[in-house]
Amino acid sequence: MPERLDHITVALNGGDVTITWNTRQALLRRLQHVQETARLRAAFDAVGASRSVELTSGQRSALQQALENWSRDEAYEQIPEELTLLRAALADDLNDTGER
Repeated sequence: MPERLDHITVALNGGDVTITWNTRQALLRRLQHVQETARLRAAFDAVGASRSVELTSGQRSALQQALENWSRDEAYEQIPEELTLLRAALADDLNDTGER
């Protein structure tokens, strides 16, 4: 796989967060089971690996909630550490903007 496809960047107000392509794929698999995340999945699909994923405040909130739910779901595969870091960054981002 070309180096540029090894990771993606999620743009947040507090700084960008980079996750591996494999972690992105795991995230999208998890999000496909949540109907409310269709626009969020589209945002990740639209940029591929060439640009940062830029999310609206609503998408950031939905992603943070989905990651929070995943971290508590014992019936599903364990949340990757990169997504735990993204979840924390999203929480900080939402708290800083008062959107939580």
